[in-house]
This record gives sequence, C-alpha cells and structure tokens, in this order.
Amino acid sequence: MRNRSFLDRGKRREAATRFFATIRFSSKGVVESLLGISLLWLFGCSVRTPSSGALESAPRKVPEVTATVIGAKQVVFDTRNSCEQVDIPDAPARAFRDDRGATHLIASHWVARAEVGPDLDHLQRDCHVIYRSPKDPDPAHFQDNNWLFSFYTEDGRRIAALVHSEFDGEEIPGMCATPKDTNNCWWNTVTFAQSLDSGHNFVVPRPPQNLVAALPYPYVMGNLASAYGYHGPTNILKNGSSYYALINDWPYKAQKFGACLIRTSDVFDPRSWRAWNGNDFTIRFADPYREQITKPEQYVCSPVLAGTAESLVRHSPTGIFLVTQYAPDGPFGPAGFYVQGSRDLVNWSHPTLILRVEDLRASDGPGQWTYEYGSLIDPFSDDRNYSNIGGTPYLYYVRMDGAHPPYSRILFRRQVELRLGN
Repeated sequence: MRNRSFLDRGKRREAATRFFATIRFSSKGVVESLLGISLLWLFGCSVRTPSSGALESAPRKVPEVTATVIGAKQVVFDTRNSCEQVDIPDAPARAFRDDRGATHLIASHWVARAEVGPDLDHLQRDCHVIYRSPKDPDPAHFQDNNWLFSFYTEDGRRIAALVHSEFDGEEIPGMCATPKDTNNCWWNTVTFAQSLDSGHNFVVPRPPQNLVAALPYPYVMGNLASAYGYHGPTNILKNGSSYYALINDWPYKAQKFGACLIRTSDVFDPRSWRAWNGNDFTIRFADPYREQITKPEQYVCSPVLAGTAESLVRHSPTGIFLVTQYAPDGPFGPAGFYVQGSRDLVNWSHPTLILRVEDLRASDGPGQWTYEYGSLIDPFSDDRNYSNIGGTPYLYYVRMDGAHPPYSRILFRRQVELRLGN
C-alpha cells in the first residue's frame, strides 16, 4: 500500500469520527440523523423494549456505570518491535483462548498478526501472518482492504471472525471522483472469515458468500456524502442460544447514524445475521450488487445507541452488558474513552467517561499524540472469548504518533475499576 494513501486513511478516519459527532454542515440527512442522536442522549439512549422472544430478558431501566483508572499504563505492543512496517495495531484489541490453552491477542491491520502466550500478561509477537487482505479492486467482492475485527470460538480450534471491509476507491485508478476528499471514496461492509486451525490462519468464503452486512446501496464513484457503509464490528457475545454483536455506520440515505445490534443462531453462517428494527431482529441485509432493491429502507438497521461502539462485553457479577467507545469533544463531554451499560442490549445508559484524552497526553508528555480503539479485556475472564469481565478489567487502547505517521503506534492497557448499580 502506498504510504500517502495509508496516511490519508488514518487522517480521514479521525476526521469522519469528528464530522459525524458534530453538526458541521447543513445536509438535511445528516442534520436529521444527528437530531435523532441528540434525542437519544437527552432521553438516556432509551428505545423500545424488544418484543417477546427477541432477547431473554428486556427490562427498560438502564444501569448506572462509573469507571476509575486504578493502574499505570502498560505497553502491550510497540511498533518499534514490529515484524514489518505495516505491522501496526489498527483496530480494538480482541482475545481468545485456543484449544491448547494459548491466548491470542489481535489488534488487526489489513495484514494481520497476533500476540500469543499462556495468558494476557505473557505475550510474544508472532510474525506469522494469519490473514492478508486480497486488495481485490472489485467492490462487489467486498474484499479490498480487510481487518479482522471480531472473533468467536466454542472449542478453540474453529474460530469465526467478523471483518471490517473497506473499499478504498482512491487507491484504485478511476474509482475516486474527489481525490482531494478521499472520505467520499470510502465504502464499508462487514464480512466473514474463519480459522480451522486454532487461529493460525484465517480464510474467506468465495464472494458473495463472505458478505455479512452491506447497505442496500452499491459503491458510488461520485459520492459526495462522505464515508458510508457498515463498519467496525464489536466483539461477538453469546447470550442464551444466540450470538450478538454491534456494527457501526455513518448516516447515508435511509440509514441513520449509530451502532446497530445484530443477532444470529450460527456464527459460521455469514448470511444468517439479522439486525434490530426497533422491535425485533427482522432486518435482512441485502447484497446491492446481486439483488434488485426497490425499497432500500427495508434493509437498513435501527441504531440502539449513539456514537460508535468499539467493544461489547458482559460484567459477570451483574450480567450487565458494557460497550466502550472513543468520542471526540462533543455531546458526551471531553474527548476520551467512554463506557455505557445495558441489561438487554437495546436500552443503554448515557456514556460515562473512563479516561480523558487530556489526561492521557499529560501522562505521555510532549508529542503529537492521538488515541483510538478502546476495548475492555479481563485477564481473569472465565470465558474462552474474553467476553466476560469482572470489576477490574483493563482498558486497551492505541496511541498514534502524529509526528511520525502512520506506522509509529503503541498498544497500551490500563486497569480500571467498574462500579455498576441500578
């Protein structure tokens, strides 16, 4: 990948986050979407309760969540020790235990590697590439630049993965009409990959069998609405007999901005995922390249929380679900990492600040530091997928160096104390 293009992607990802978190232009669609988000914030991010059978339980009342940092920062991975230049943390950290008891920690790039060891406190960088993006220039194949984002395994040998799939039109000749604004050429889908050898190699089904979620609109070379599509899936979490995840989106036509809840009974069947429509899991994602879509509004999801969800875990002592997200200055408060809670995955509390960017920069000293990709992981989790956490998990996050972009990064973690109540 060309260095300039990669640098542009890093800058535009942050710009897109800020762009859709504040009202900066008068586009009717964006203003309406952000007005809806403001109402969610105003009323505690409360939406309708699931219909009977949608979730195992669905009380309306949202929990109170507070978080305090109780530990110093620890280096998990520094790109000065990388296997090659593009070996960088470019996604929220995820972990799972394989069938031999080894822990794999992955903070993926489009060339993906893992840190492997007996537990989260004793990891070594493994230079073996577990997945490499095909860089397929056909948007109908959904596999230009792909990031392994989410993992789930029952036995530690066969592992399902949700993939953040980018079509980066500015890197493909003739596919970007606005080269000065590459956000317009950034189209996203969520796809599927799996490992059959304990996470050492991940493979993708032949397109279009790899598709999990796409907007009912194909890539538009002349798009002027900025980045669009589903992106950045959270952890996959099993609750009862079903599997859940949150996927993110930007406002585009019929799709409103926010994190959407998806569910399946089979994590190894990419087309089985269904999205929450405000009442139940009835939304099937359409393939915009192989289906005639006359009513696109029937194939978009209803966001359940404002902002961008980065990780999804369960607090074991209470059963409360927790989501983390990074937010710039805006309606939540100061720029930083936030957490919010839910008892039913649909009704979420107002975001609570975990760690301010201002405090991070003060502790890191002089530098052009930016931060992203927060996730909660507990080294003492009783779950093979580290989906469960106790009261003192670690917040994992990535620090990026603006003075030496885009390859100078560190994956840190800090221990936090959570307090959850009614």
